[in-house]
Amino acid sequence: MKIVDLNGKVIEVENLDLAFQQADACRHYRHTDSAFAQQDEKLQTYWEDVYQKLLKLKTEQP
Repeated sequence: MKIVDLNGKVIEVENLDLAFQQADACRHYRHTDSAFAQQDEKLQTYWEDVYQKLLKLKTEQP
């Protein structure tokens, strides 16, 4: 299985359940230092997109 991230990179998904768990965890990470707020927003957007694409793959599986 494959997904394409926001940067156009093709990501091969070998273990969908593990990838789904990792993306779910990453989309909630935030720095405690507010100086990283802009970077955190970009990362949150990226991981939310990956999570949604993995969720779609998961729901399409028989």
